[in-house]
Amino acid sequence: MKNLSKEDIPAKDEFTWLFTQPNAFNLILIKKLTHILSIRFPNGFRIDSPIEITRFRRFAIEDNTKIHLTDDELIEAIVTCGIYFEGKVYIVSQQTKNRIKELANDYFKNGANIIFYSEFFTKNENWLFEANIVSRNMLIGILRNLFPELIFTSTYFGLMNTSVPNILENEILRVWGNETLLSYKQLGKRLLYIPLARIKSALTQNSNFIWNNEGTFSHVTKINITEEENEAIREIAREKCNAHGYFSIVVLPFGEILERNHDLSITAIHNAVFRICLSENYDKNGKIVTRKGFPLDALTIMKNHCRTIDKCSLNELLNYEKKLTGESHRWIPMEAGNTVLIRIDKNTYIADKYIHFNSEEIDAVIVRFLTEDYVPLKFFTAFGTFPDCGQPWNLFLLESYCRRFSKNFRFDTPSVNSRNAGTVIRKSCTMTYTEIMADAVTKSGINLSESTVCLFLFENGYIGRRTTARVGEIVCKAKTIRERKG
Repeated sequence: MKNLSKEDIPAKDEFTWLFTQPNAFNLILIKKLTHILSIRFPNGFRIDSPIEITRFRRFAIEDNTKIHLTDDELIEAIVTCGIYFEGKVYIVSQQTKNRIKELANDYFKNGANIIFYSEFFTKNENWLFEANIVSRNMLIGILRNLFPELIFTSTYFGLMNTSVPNILENEILRVWGNETLLSYKQLGKRLLYIPLARIKSALTQNSNFIWNNEGTFSHVTKINITEEENEAIREIAREKCNAHGYFSIVVLPFGEILERNHDLSITAIHNAVFRICLSENYDKNGKIVTRKGFPLDALTIMKNHCRTIDKCSLNELLNYEKKLTGESHRWIPMEAGNTVLIRIDKNTYIADKYIHFNSEEIDAVIVRFLTEDYVPLKFFTAFGTFPDCGQPWNLFLLESYCRRFSKNFRFDTPSVNSRNAGTVIRKSCTMTYTEIMADAVTKSGINLSESTVCLFLFENGYIGRRTTARVGEIVCKAKTIRERKG
Protein backbone atom coordinates (compact mmCIF):
# COMPACT_ATOMS: atom_id res chain seq x y z
CA MET A 1 0.00 0.00 0.00
CA LYS A 2 1.41 3.38 -0.97
CA ASN A 3 1.99 6.16 1.56
CA LEU A 4 -1.17 8.19 2.19
CA SER A 5 -0.90 11.86 1.31
CA LYS A 6 -3.32 14.76 1.18
CA GLU A 7 -3.81 14.12 -2.51
CA ASP A 8 -5.05 10.59 -1.73
CA ILE A 9 -7.98 11.93 0.29
CA PRO A 10 -11.05 12.79 -1.81
CA ALA A 11 -11.47 16.55 -2.32
CA LYS A 12 -14.92 16.53 -0.80
CA ASP A 13 -13.44 15.16 2.43
CA GLU A 14 -10.51 17.55 2.63
CA PHE A 15 -11.75 18.91 5.92
CA THR A 16 -13.81 16.00 7.30
CA TRP A 17 -13.15 12.28 7.33
CA LEU A 18 -15.75 11.29 9.88
CA PHE A 19 -15.91 7.54 10.10
CA THR A 20 -16.87 7.21 6.46
CA GLN A 21 -15.35 3.69 6.23
CA PRO A 22 -16.64 1.80 9.30
CA ASN A 23 -16.12 -1.60 7.68
CA ALA A 24 -12.57 -1.00 6.52
CA PHE A 25 -11.03 -1.60 9.94
CA ASN A 26 -11.87 -3.38 13.16
CA LEU A 27 -14.10 -0.91 15.04
CA ILE A 28 -12.60 -1.94 18.38
CA LEU A 29 -9.15 -1.09 17.04
CA ILE A 30 -10.46 2.24 15.71
CA LYS A 31 -11.76 3.04 19.18
CA LYS A 32 -8.39 2.28 20.74
CA LEU A 33 -6.53 4.30 18.10
CA THR A 34 -8.87 7.21 18.71
CA HIS A 35 -8.16 7.02 22.42
CA ILE A 36 -4.40 7.16 21.82
CA LEU A 37 -4.78 10.11 19.44
CA SER A 38 -6.93 12.00 21.94
CA ILE A 39 -4.57 11.50 24.87
CA ARG A 40 -1.16 11.50 23.21
CA PHE A 41 -1.64 13.80 20.22
CA PRO A 42 -3.84 16.69 21.43
CA ASN A 43 -2.27 18.99 18.81
CA GLY A 44 -2.92 16.62 15.95
CA PHE A 45 -1.11 13.70 14.33
CA ARG A 46 1.06 14.52 11.27
CA ILE A 47 0.47 11.71 8.79
CA ASP A 48 3.64 12.24 6.76
CA SER A 49 6.00 11.98 9.74
CA PRO A 50 7.83 8.65 10.39
CA ILE A 51 8.69 9.98 13.85
CA GLU A 52 4.96 10.36 14.61
CA ILE A 53 4.35 6.73 13.55
CA THR A 54 7.16 5.53 15.80
CA ARG A 55 5.79 7.52 18.72
CA PHE A 56 2.29 6.23 18.04
CA ARG A 57 3.43 2.59 18.12
CA ARG A 58 5.30 3.21 21.40
CA PHE A 59 2.23 4.81 22.98
CA ALA A 60 0.10 1.88 21.76
CA ILE A 61 2.40 -0.59 23.55
CA GLU A 62 2.16 1.48 26.73
CA ASP A 63 -1.63 1.35 26.32
CA ASN A 64 -1.56 -2.46 25.88
CA THR A 65 -2.92 -2.08 22.34
CA LYS A 66 -1.59 -4.52 19.78
CA ILE A 67 -1.26 -3.13 16.24
CA HIS A 68 -0.75 -5.67 13.45
CA LEU A 69 -0.73 -3.12 10.64
CA THR A 70 1.92 -1.83 8.29
CA ASP A 71 2.77 1.85 8.52
CA ASP A 72 0.62 2.60 5.48
CA GLU A 73 -2.33 0.68 6.92
CA LEU A 74 -1.89 2.37 10.30
CA ILE A 75 -1.87 5.83 8.70
CA GLU A 76 -5.05 5.02 6.79
CA ALA A 77 -6.67 3.78 10.00
CA ILE A 78 -5.61 6.94 11.88
CA VAL A 79 -7.11 9.16 9.17
CA THR A 80 -10.36 7.24 9.56
CA CYS A 81 -10.41 8.05 13.28
CA GLY A 82 -10.80 11.79 13.09
CA ILE A 83 -10.70 14.98 11.07
CA TYR A 84 -7.99 15.45 8.49
CA PHE A 85 -6.80 19.05 8.05
CA GLU A 86 -3.62 20.43 6.49
CA GLY A 87 -1.59 17.27 6.88
CA LYS A 88 -2.75 16.43 10.39
CA VAL A 89 -5.46 14.27 11.91
CA TYR A 90 -7.34 15.79 14.84
CA ILE A 91 -9.73 14.08 17.21
CA VAL A 92 -12.85 16.18 17.74
CA SER A 93 -15.25 14.70 20.26
CA GLN A 94 -18.92 14.20 19.65
CA GLN A 95 -19.53 16.44 22.63
CA THR A 96 -17.71 19.26 20.83
CA LYS A 97 -19.75 18.73 17.66
CA ASN A 98 -22.94 18.74 19.69
CA ARG A 99 -21.95 22.03 21.32
CA ILE A 100 -21.23 23.64 17.92
CA LYS A 101 -24.59 22.47 16.60
CA GLU A 102 -26.43 23.69 19.68
CA LEU A 103 -24.88 27.18 19.49
CA ALA A 104 -25.74 27.57 15.81
CA ASN A 105 -29.28 26.21 16.21
CA ASP A 106 -29.98 28.52 19.17
CA TYR A 107 -28.85 31.51 17.10
CA PHE A 108 -31.06 30.54 14.17
CA LYS A 109 -34.03 29.89 16.47
CA ASN A 110 -33.82 33.52 17.63
CA GLY A 111 -34.55 34.66 14.07
CA ALA A 112 -31.07 34.90 12.54
CA ASN A 113 -30.67 33.87 8.92
CA ILE A 114 -26.88 33.64 8.57
CA ILE A 115 -23.69 33.03 10.51
CA PHE A 116 -20.33 34.27 9.29
CA TYR A 117 -17.69 31.57 9.75
CA SER A 118 -15.00 34.05 10.82
CA GLU A 119 -17.13 35.57 13.59
CA PHE A 120 -18.38 32.21 14.87
CA PHE A 121 -14.80 31.00 15.11
CA THR A 122 -13.57 34.24 16.72
CA LYS A 123 -16.35 34.36 19.33
CA ASN A 124 -15.72 30.71 20.32
CA GLU A 125 -12.01 30.45 19.52
CA ASN A 126 -10.77 29.65 23.03
CA TRP A 127 -12.82 26.53 23.61
CA LEU A 128 -12.76 25.47 19.94
CA PHE A 129 -8.97 25.50 19.95
CA GLU A 130 -8.90 23.47 23.15
CA ALA A 131 -11.26 21.00 21.44
CA ASN A 132 -8.77 20.60 18.52
CA ILE A 133 -10.61 22.85 16.06
CA VAL A 134 -7.61 24.94 15.13
CA SER A 135 -8.79 27.12 12.24
CA ARG A 136 -11.78 28.66 10.54
CA ASN A 137 -11.47 26.32 7.54
CA MET A 138 -11.47 23.29 9.79
CA LEU A 139 -14.62 24.61 11.47
CA ILE A 140 -16.27 25.06 8.07
CA GLY A 141 -15.73 21.39 7.30
CA ILE A 142 -17.40 20.37 10.55
CA LEU A 143 -20.30 22.76 9.98
CA ARG A 144 -20.89 21.33 6.51
CA ASN A 145 -21.12 17.87 8.04
CA LEU A 146 -23.39 19.00 10.87
CA PHE A 147 -25.77 21.07 8.70
CA PRO A 148 -26.06 19.41 5.28
CA GLU A 149 -29.48 21.03 4.77
CA LEU A 150 -28.22 24.62 5.05
CA ILE A 151 -26.75 26.96 2.42
CA PHE A 152 -22.96 27.40 2.49
CA THR A 153 -21.13 30.26 0.73
CA SER A 154 -17.51 31.37 0.87
CA THR A 155 -18.10 33.62 3.89
CA TYR A 156 -21.27 32.47 5.68
CA PHE A 157 -23.81 29.67 6.06
CA GLY A 158 -27.46 29.75 6.93
CA LEU A 159 -30.98 29.98 5.57
CA MET A 160 -30.51 32.60 2.83
CA ASN A 161 -28.58 32.72 -0.41
CA THR A 162 -28.54 36.26 -1.76
CA SER A 163 -26.04 39.11 -2.03
CA VAL A 164 -24.13 40.03 1.12
CA PRO A 165 -25.43 43.67 1.10
CA ASN A 166 -29.04 42.43 1.02
CA ILE A 167 -28.43 39.90 3.74
CA LEU A 168 -26.71 42.44 5.96
CA GLU A 169 -29.53 44.97 5.57
CA ASN A 170 -32.11 42.29 6.40
CA GLU A 171 -30.19 41.14 9.46
CA ILE A 172 -29.60 44.69 10.73
CA LEU A 173 -33.29 45.59 10.36
CA ARG A 174 -34.27 42.30 12.00
CA VAL A 175 -32.65 43.38 15.26
CA TRP A 176 -33.18 47.14 14.97
CA GLY A 177 -36.34 47.32 17.05
CA ASN A 178 -38.26 50.58 17.55
CA GLU A 179 -35.27 52.89 17.97
CA THR A 180 -34.74 55.69 15.48
CA LEU A 181 -30.96 55.69 15.92
CA LEU A 182 -28.47 52.94 16.65
CA SER A 183 -24.70 52.79 16.65
CA TYR A 184 -22.78 50.07 14.86
CA LYS A 185 -21.49 48.95 18.28
CA GLN A 186 -25.06 48.46 19.53
CA LEU A 187 -25.88 46.48 16.42
CA GLY A 188 -22.72 44.42 16.86
CA LYS A 189 -23.96 43.26 20.26
CA ARG A 190 -27.27 42.17 18.74
CA LEU A 191 -25.72 40.45 15.71
CA LEU A 192 -23.42 38.04 17.51
CA TYR A 193 -22.12 36.21 14.46
CA ILE A 194 -21.72 39.06 11.97
CA PRO A 195 -18.29 40.77 12.02
CA LEU A 196 -18.39 44.38 13.22
CA ALA A 197 -16.49 45.45 10.10
CA ARG A 198 -19.30 43.98 7.96
CA ILE A 199 -21.91 45.90 9.95
CA LYS A 200 -19.98 49.17 9.59
CA SER A 201 -19.56 48.57 5.86
CA ALA A 202 -23.28 47.95 5.40
CA LEU A 203 -24.20 51.12 7.31
CA THR A 204 -21.81 53.33 5.35
CA GLN A 205 -22.24 51.88 1.85
CA ASN A 206 -25.97 51.13 1.73
CA SER A 207 -27.81 54.40 1.00
CA ASN A 208 -30.89 53.15 2.87
CA PHE A 209 -28.95 53.69 6.08
CA ILE A 210 -28.73 57.36 7.05
CA TRP A 211 -25.59 58.66 8.77
CA ASN A 212 -26.54 60.81 11.77
CA ASN A 213 -23.25 61.51 13.52
CA GLU A 214 -20.06 59.66 14.35
CA GLY A 215 -20.84 55.94 14.54
CA THR A 216 -24.63 56.43 14.66
CA PHE A 217 -27.18 55.71 11.93
CA SER A 218 -30.87 55.61 11.12
CA HIS A 219 -32.75 53.86 8.30
CA VAL A 220 -35.16 55.23 5.71
CA THR A 221 -37.94 53.17 7.28
CA LYS A 222 -37.44 55.07 10.53
CA ILE A 223 -37.89 58.54 8.96
CA ASN A 224 -41.31 60.19 9.18
CA ILE A 225 -42.10 62.17 6.00
CA THR A 226 -45.67 62.56 4.80
CA GLU A 227 -46.71 62.09 1.18
CA GLU A 228 -47.76 65.75 1.03
CA GLU A 229 -44.27 66.82 2.14
CA ASN A 230 -42.72 64.42 -0.33
CA GLU A 231 -44.67 65.94 -3.23
CA ALA A 232 -43.96 69.52 -2.11
CA ILE A 233 -40.21 68.81 -1.98
CA ARG A 234 -40.30 67.26 -5.46
CA GLU A 235 -42.14 70.30 -6.83
CA ILE A 236 -39.56 72.70 -5.37
CA ALA A 237 -36.77 70.55 -6.83
CA ARG A 238 -38.37 70.75 -10.28
CA GLU A 239 -38.76 74.53 -10.04
CA LYS A 240 -35.19 75.11 -8.83
CA CYS A 241 -33.60 72.88 -11.46
CA ASN A 242 -35.72 74.41 -14.23
CA ALA A 243 -34.59 77.88 -13.15
CA HIS A 244 -30.91 77.29 -12.32
CA GLY A 245 -29.99 73.70 -13.20
CA TYR A 246 -29.24 72.97 -9.53
CA PHE A 247 -30.16 73.90 -5.98
CA SER A 248 -28.77 73.50 -2.49
CA ILE A 249 -30.66 71.01 -0.38
CA VAL A 250 -30.60 73.51 2.50
CA VAL A 251 -33.31 75.60 0.77
CA LEU A 252 -35.95 72.88 1.06
CA PRO A 253 -38.75 73.22 3.65
CA PHE A 254 -37.83 71.04 6.63
CA GLY A 255 -39.93 72.61 9.38
CA GLU A 256 -42.36 69.86 10.37
CA ILE A 257 -40.01 67.11 9.18
CA LEU A 258 -37.42 68.40 11.66
CA GLU A 259 -40.00 68.49 14.44
CA ARG A 260 -41.24 64.96 13.86
CA ASN A 261 -37.74 63.53 13.45
CA HIS A 262 -36.14 65.52 16.26
CA ASP A 263 -33.67 62.74 17.12
CA LEU A 264 -31.88 63.24 13.81
CA SER A 265 -29.10 65.70 13.06
CA ILE A 266 -29.66 68.26 10.30
CA THR A 267 -27.22 66.33 8.10
CA ALA A 268 -29.26 63.18 8.61
CA ILE A 269 -32.45 65.06 7.72
CA HIS A 270 -30.87 66.36 4.51
CA ASN A 271 -29.67 62.90 3.50
CA ALA A 272 -32.96 61.24 4.43
CA VAL A 273 -35.06 63.74 2.49
CA PHE A 274 -32.86 63.32 -0.55
CA ARG A 275 -32.90 59.50 -0.33
CA ILE A 276 -36.67 59.27 0.18
CA CYS A 277 -37.94 62.11 -1.98
CA LEU A 278 -35.37 62.88 -4.67
CA SER A 279 -32.83 60.10 -5.24
CA GLU A 280 -34.83 58.49 -8.06
CA ASN A 281 -34.48 61.50 -10.38
CA TYR A 282 -31.66 63.59 -8.89
CA ASP A 283 -27.99 63.37 -7.91
CA LYS A 284 -26.45 64.99 -4.84
CA ASN A 285 -22.86 66.11 -4.49
CA GLY A 286 -22.37 67.39 -0.95
CA LYS A 287 -25.32 69.76 -0.55
CA ILE A 288 -25.76 70.42 -4.28
CA VAL A 289 -28.67 68.66 -6.01
CA THR A 290 -28.90 68.31 -9.80
CA ARG A 291 -30.87 66.23 -12.25
CA LYS A 292 -29.41 62.80 -12.87
CA GLY A 293 -26.73 62.91 -15.50
CA PHE A 294 -25.99 66.63 -15.00
CA PRO A 295 -23.52 66.69 -12.11
CA LEU A 296 -22.35 69.89 -10.45
CA ASP A 297 -20.44 70.53 -7.27
CA ALA A 298 -20.05 73.54 -5.00
CA LEU A 299 -16.66 74.46 -6.48
CA THR A 300 -18.01 74.51 -10.04
CA ILE A 301 -20.95 76.66 -8.98
CA MET A 302 -18.65 79.01 -7.08
CA LYS A 303 -16.44 79.40 -10.18
CA ASN A 304 -19.48 80.19 -12.31
CA HIS A 305 -20.55 82.74 -9.69
CA CYS A 306 -17.10 84.37 -9.73
CA ARG A 307 -17.36 84.86 -13.51
CA THR A 308 -20.28 87.24 -12.88
CA ILE A 309 -18.30 89.40 -10.41
CA ASP A 310 -16.38 92.62 -11.05
CA LYS A 311 -15.15 93.02 -7.50
CA CYS A 312 -15.83 91.30 -4.19
CA SER A 313 -14.36 90.65 -0.79
CA LEU A 314 -13.17 87.30 0.50
CA ASN A 315 -15.93 87.43 3.11
CA GLU A 316 -18.55 87.80 0.38
CA LEU A 317 -17.24 84.64 -1.28
CA LEU A 318 -17.20 82.80 2.04
CA ASN A 319 -20.79 83.87 2.77
CA TYR A 320 -21.96 82.82 -0.70
CA GLU A 321 -20.49 79.34 -0.21
CA LYS A 322 -22.06 79.03 3.24
CA LYS A 323 -25.43 80.00 1.81
CA LEU A 324 -24.94 77.48 -0.98
CA THR A 325 -23.93 74.49 1.13
CA GLY A 326 -25.15 75.41 4.60
CA GLU A 327 -21.59 74.91 5.84
CA SER A 328 -18.24 76.68 5.71
CA HIS A 329 -15.42 75.27 3.59
CA ARG A 330 -12.90 78.10 3.16
CA TRP A 331 -10.95 76.27 0.47
CA ILE A 332 -13.93 76.19 -1.93
CA PRO A 333 -14.53 79.97 -2.27
CA MET A 334 -10.78 80.68 -2.14
CA GLU A 335 -10.03 78.12 -4.85
CA ALA A 336 -12.84 79.52 -7.00
CA GLY A 337 -11.62 83.09 -6.50
CA ASN A 338 -8.01 82.17 -7.24
CA THR A 339 -9.01 80.30 -10.40
CA VAL A 340 -11.34 82.92 -11.94
CA LEU A 341 -10.47 86.29 -10.37
CA ILE A 342 -7.34 88.22 -9.42
CA ARG A 343 -6.58 88.61 -5.73
CA ILE A 344 -5.16 92.10 -5.20
CA ASP A 345 -4.83 91.94 -1.42
CA LYS A 346 -5.80 89.74 1.51
CA ASN A 347 -9.50 90.62 1.32
CA THR A 348 -10.18 91.69 -2.28
CA TYR A 349 -10.74 89.98 -5.63
CA ILE A 350 -11.30 91.76 -8.95
CA ALA A 351 -12.13 90.71 -12.51
CA ASP A 352 -9.38 90.38 -15.14
CA LYS A 353 -10.58 93.44 -17.06
CA TYR A 354 -9.42 95.75 -14.29
CA ILE A 355 -5.76 94.86 -14.58
CA HIS A 356 -3.15 94.50 -17.34
CA PHE A 357 -0.06 92.32 -17.06
CA ASN A 358 2.95 92.61 -19.34
CA SER A 359 4.12 89.03 -18.87
CA GLU A 360 7.49 89.45 -20.59
CA GLU A 361 8.50 92.36 -18.38
CA ILE A 362 7.11 90.81 -15.20
CA ASP A 363 8.80 87.44 -15.85
CA ALA A 364 12.08 89.26 -16.46
CA VAL A 365 11.83 90.75 -12.97
CA ILE A 366 10.84 87.47 -11.33
CA VAL A 367 13.80 85.59 -12.78
CA ARG A 368 16.18 87.91 -10.89
CA PHE A 369 14.90 86.45 -7.60
CA LEU A 370 15.54 82.83 -8.61
CA THR A 371 18.86 81.11 -8.10
CA GLU A 372 17.20 77.68 -8.40
CA ASP A 373 14.12 76.37 -10.17
CA TYR A 374 11.91 77.71 -7.38
CA VAL A 375 11.73 80.32 -4.66
CA PRO A 376 9.19 80.80 -1.83
CA LEU A 377 6.71 83.59 -2.49
CA LYS A 378 7.75 85.32 0.73
CA PHE A 379 11.26 85.86 -0.67
CA PHE A 380 9.84 88.67 -2.82
CA THR A 381 10.26 91.56 -0.40
CA ALA A 382 10.51 94.52 -2.80
CA PHE A 383 8.31 95.40 -5.77
CA GLY A 384 9.89 98.64 -7.00
CA THR A 385 11.21 97.01 -10.18
CA PHE A 386 7.88 95.42 -11.15
CA PRO A 387 6.13 97.18 -14.06
CA ASP A 388 2.87 99.02 -13.50
CA CYS A 389 -0.20 96.82 -13.97
CA GLY A 390 -2.97 99.06 -12.69
CA GLN A 391 -2.84 97.80 -9.09
CA PRO A 392 -0.17 98.06 -6.36
CA TRP A 393 2.11 95.02 -6.34
CA ASN A 394 2.10 92.76 -3.28
CA LEU A 395 2.46 89.04 -2.56
CA PHE A 396 -1.23 88.32 -3.21
CA LEU A 397 -1.13 89.98 -6.61
CA LEU A 398 2.14 88.20 -7.49
CA GLU A 399 0.59 84.85 -6.54
CA SER A 400 -2.41 85.53 -8.81
CA TYR A 401 -0.10 86.52 -11.66
CA CYS A 402 1.97 83.32 -11.36
CA ARG A 403 -1.13 81.15 -11.03
CA ARG A 404 -2.79 82.35 -14.22
CA PHE A 405 -0.79 84.74 -16.39
CA SER A 406 2.94 84.04 -16.34
CA LYS A 407 4.48 82.39 -19.40
CA ASN A 408 7.50 81.04 -17.56
CA PHE A 409 6.43 80.48 -13.96
CA ARG A 410 3.75 78.68 -12.00
CA PHE A 411 2.64 78.81 -8.38
CA ASP A 412 2.11 75.87 -6.05
CA THR A 413 1.22 75.43 -2.39
CA PRO A 414 -0.02 72.53 -0.22
CA SER A 415 -3.38 74.29 0.19
CA VAL A 416 -5.00 77.63 -0.63
CA ASN A 417 -4.30 80.13 2.13
CA SER A 418 -4.12 83.79 3.13
CA ARG A 419 -0.63 83.55 4.63
CA ASN A 420 1.32 83.92 1.37
CA ALA A 421 2.59 80.37 1.85
CA GLY A 422 3.70 78.73 -1.39
CA THR A 423 6.37 78.78 -4.06
CA VAL A 424 7.02 80.41 -7.42
CA ILE A 425 8.36 77.67 -9.73
CA ARG A 426 9.80 77.63 -13.23
CA LYS A 427 7.38 75.88 -15.60
CA SER A 428 10.33 73.88 -16.90
CA CYS A 429 10.72 72.33 -13.42
CA THR A 430 8.97 68.95 -13.26
CA MET A 431 9.31 68.36 -9.50
CA THR A 432 6.17 67.88 -7.43
CA TYR A 433 5.67 70.20 -4.48
CA THR A 434 6.72 67.45 -2.06
CA GLU A 435 9.90 66.93 -4.07
CA ILE A 436 10.57 70.68 -4.05
CA MET A 437 10.23 70.79 -0.26
CA ALA A 438 12.50 67.76 0.10
CA ASP A 439 15.05 69.41 -2.21
CA ALA A 440 14.96 72.64 -0.18
CA VAL A 441 15.38 70.71 3.08
CA THR A 442 18.31 68.76 1.65
CA LYS A 443 20.13 71.89 0.51
CA SER A 444 19.51 73.69 3.81
CA GLY A 445 21.79 71.31 5.69
CA ILE A 446 19.42 71.20 8.67
CA ASN A 447 18.96 68.21 10.95
CA LEU A 448 16.38 65.85 9.45
CA SER A 449 14.16 65.43 12.47
CA GLU A 450 10.49 65.95 11.67
CA SER A 451 10.12 68.90 14.06
CA THR A 452 13.16 70.68 12.60
CA VAL A 453 12.00 70.09 9.03
CA CYS A 454 8.49 71.41 9.76
CA LEU A 455 9.91 74.52 11.41
CA PHE A 456 12.22 75.17 8.44
CA LEU A 457 9.39 74.80 5.90
CA PHE A 458 7.09 77.07 7.90
CA GLU A 459 9.61 79.81 8.59
CA ASN A 460 10.72 79.89 4.96
CA GLY A 461 7.18 80.09 3.59
CA TYR A 462 6.85 76.68 1.95
CA ILE A 463 3.89 75.78 4.20
CA GLY A 464 1.37 77.96 6.02
CA ARG A 465 1.20 75.91 9.21
CA ARG A 466 3.82 74.62 11.62
CA THR A 467 3.12 71.00 10.68
CA THR A 468 2.45 69.08 7.49
CA ALA A 469 1.08 65.60 6.95
CA ARG A 470 3.81 65.04 4.36
CA VAL A 471 6.72 65.58 6.73
CA GLY A 472 7.53 61.86 6.93
CA GLU A 473 7.74 61.57 3.15
CA ILE A 474 9.78 64.78 2.90
CA VAL A 475 12.29 63.56 5.50
CA CYS A 476 12.59 60.18 3.75
CA LYS A 477 13.25 61.83 0.37
CA ALA A 478 15.78 64.26 1.86
CA LYS A 479 17.70 61.41 3.52
CA THR A 480 17.78 59.53 0.23
CA ILE A 481 19.11 62.55 -1.63
CA ARG A 482 21.82 63.16 0.96
CA GLU A 483 22.89 59.52 0.98
CA ARG A 484 23.04 59.48 -2.83
CA LYS A 485 25.24 62.58 -2.85
CA GLY A 486 27.45 61.12 -0.17
